[in-house]
Amino acid sequence: MIRSTGKRSLEGYKVFPFVAWTLTVVFALFVYNIVTELQAVTSQLQDQTTALEHQVSNINNPDSSFDAYQESRTNTSKSQ
Repeated sequence: MIRSTGKRSLEGYKVFPFVAWTLTVVFALFVYNIVTELQAVTSQLQDQTTALEHQVSNINNPDSSFDAYQESRTNTSKSQ
């Protein structure tokens, strides 16, 4: 048997339903805020991942304009 220290249980107070519903709504808003923040962070991480993958793929593929620049410099230095 559950004994309470006071005369009435918590549910016996008139304000209990209001407090309980208020806490429920506040908790729901808190969870909603966390979920939207998590979605924003996930989107940022996805963008960063895409940018990093693009940089890595550019490292693996030689840059033709840079190769042409190097060839023009070596041709210029040979002719002088």
